[in-house]
Amino acid sequence: MGYFTDKVCVVTGGGSGIGEAMVRALAKEGARLVIADINEMAAKRVSDSLRAKGVDACSKPVDVTKRVQVDALIDEVVSQYGRIDLMVNNAGIVVVSEMEDTLDEDWDRLVEVNIKGVAYGLRAAFQRMKKQGFGQILNTASSSGLAPTPLFTAYSASKHAVVGLSTASRIEGAAYGIKISALCPGVVNTPVIKNNVSRGLKRTEVEKGVPTMMSPETCARAALIGLRRNKAIIPVGLDGYIPYLANRFVPGLYSAVLERGYGIFRKRVKEKQGA
Repeated sequence: MGYFTDKVCVVTGGGSGIGEAMVRALAKEGARLVIADINEMAAKRVSDSLRAKGVDACSKPVDVTKRVQVDALIDEVVSQYGRIDLMVNNAGIVVVSEMEDTLDEDWDRLVEVNIKGVAYGLRAAFQRMKKQGFGQILNTASSSGLAPTPLFTAYSASKHAVVGLSTASRIEGAAYGIKISALCPGVVNTPVIKNNVSRGLKRTEVEKGVPTMMSPETCARAALIGLRRNKAIIPVGLDGYIPYLANRFVPGLYSAVLERGYGIFRKRVKEKQGA
């Protein structure tokens, strides 16, 4: 039996992107899966495809910004399976914007989805796992939560919050047999990235500065390895590890490199606007 064999796993945002890749990776490991997503049809598509292969999977429509729905999801899972072994709080959004261009509505949505949505799932699972005396929680953050990320300022702030929430609650959870980790990948080729909200900058301008995107499957494989090892923070990809290590060990140098790169970027944008 493998590490995830027969484990009851809940994945929010499981209908696409990293969430779907996580679901399918866990399915290969023999897990029992609850696929939660605000897009009911997407979640059902994934669960139906897995059930056709003999996987124990079901889909649940859930808006992670609604605490009542998240609490009900966990209650339903425990009622159905008798326990919850792994909670993956993956649902999230991206806003590409410099600080001065970020709208109030962008801040509100980032806080609701990326921070409170994770907090609701974390708390609901934590409370049940505390009663069980075991369990594991993975919160999807980002490399933007480990180091400064200009042009993604508000998004970066929300992901720093997820990392802080994860590392602090990890200490609290250890007393009850609960393992908590933060997943911090670089740029992943997902619908969330492709359909991001952009303010003040053309999406094509930002995309030119984005490194080659990793596949969701690569991210999911790294996540499972990190979970097996019970790592507090799970960086993924070069654009995940480099910011993490550079900002941790040579923060002054890293900031200087970012400042120079950002200056060049703004100069090019200004030249195009003046042309």
